[in-house]
Amino acid sequence: MPYKLFVFGSNGEGQLGVPKQDIIQKPVVASSWPCEHTIATVRSGDNHTLFLTSSGKIFGAGDNRKGQLGTLPNESPEQKRIERIVELYGSLHFCAATCESSAYITNISRFGSPQEGVLTTEGTSHWGELGIPSIASTAGCSREEFQQTLPNSVIDFAAGGWHYAAILSSGEVWGWGKSRLDQLGPALSSQQKVLKPTRIEENIPFKPIKVICGKEFTYLASTPENGEHYLLGRDKSGLRTSMPPHIKGWKTIGATWHAIFVLFEDGRVVAWGKDNLWKLIPDNLPSIEQMAVGSEHVLALTQEGKLISWGWGKHGNCGDLSTLTVEVKNDMVSGVWNNIEMPGKIAFIGAGFCTSYVLVETS
Repeated sequence: MPYKLFVFGSNGEGQLGVPKQDIIQKPVVASSWPCEHTIATVRSGDNHTLFLTSSGKIFGAGDNRKGQLGTLPNESPEQKRIERIVELYGSLHFCAATCESSAYITNISRFGSPQEGVLTTEGTSHWGELGIPSIASTAGCSREEFQQTLPNSVIDFAAGGWHYAAILSSGEVWGWGKSRLDQLGPALSSQQKVLKPTRIEENIPFKPIKVICGKEFTYLASTPENGEHYLLGRDKSGLRTSMPPHIKGWKTIGATWHAIFVLFEDGRVVAWGKDNLWKLIPDNLPSIEQMAVGSEHVLALTQEGKLISWGWGKHGNCGDLSTLTVEVKNDMVSGVWNNIEMPGKIAFIGAGFCTSYVLVETS
C-alpha cells in the first residue's frame, strides 16, 4: 500500500520535511517521504523531527546545527538545515528527542545472553541529555562514539524538554538529563542534572509498561487492564492532585508540555494539567479513534474518520483556523475543535513542537 505524508505547522527550519517556510496552515505533501513506509512513531525537538517506521528505519528532517540529526550521508558538512526527509539509520526499536538532542535504542542479544538495550545519543547536552558526562556536543562526530548499553532491553522510551526516560524489561525505570524539578524522581532532584543513564525511581508501586514525558515531568502507566499510573515531577497545575484514581482501558497516552491526555478504548478522552490558556477537552468531543499530542496542541482522528485539532494553533499546527465559526483568541482553539480536510484514508497521525503529520493511504 503506497502512502503520502501530509504536514503542517511550524517549519522555520524545514522540520516538516518540506522547504523552509515559517508557518504552513494547510496540509501539504512532503514529497520526500518514501511512499512504501508506514510510520510507527514521530518524535520532535525544538526544530527537528524523527520518524520511526514500522520496519525500524529512522528518517529525519530539520535543524542539524547541534548535530541532532547526526552526520548525514551524502550531505555537505556545511548543510545545517535539512528541508526534506532523509534516511538516517536502520534496525531500531525506539527513538525520542529533547529540544536539541536525539536518542535511539536497539534491543539486541549478545552471544545468547538476555537482550540488552543499546543507546545512541546525538546533539547537544545542556542538562546531560547525551548521557555521557564528558561530552557537550556530538556535532561532526561519529555516532559510534556515543553508544552505550543499558542492563536490559527497553520496552518504552520517551523524552521531555531536557530529559529522557526508559522502561526496561525488568520493570526498572532509567533516565538522564535535567532532574532539578523531580522529573527524574525526588532522590535525584538535588543533582540538578543526571549525566548518565541511571535508575531513577525504586518505589513505583507497579510494573510500568508505558512512559510519557512533558516538559518537566515523567508519567508512567501499567497495563490497560490494571490502569495504575504514577507521576515523577512537581505538582504544577494539579498534575498529581488531579490524577484520576486509575486509567483502566487506556488506549493511547500523550502529554503536552504541561498536561496529560488519555484516550480510552471506548473513544473517550480525559486530560488534566494546565488549562488556563486553552480548554484541554473541547465541549461535546466526538468519540476518538487515534490521538496525537504535541507540545501545546492535540490532533485526533474521530471514529467516523474525520481529522480534528484543538489547542494553541499559532504556527498552523491546528490547521487553517479562518473557517472556524467561533472567535479564536490568541490563536487558541479552546472549547471547540477545528476540522481539517484530508484526501484518502488516514493511517497515522503524529504531533510535535507546533507541528502535525498525517499519513494517508493512496490507491
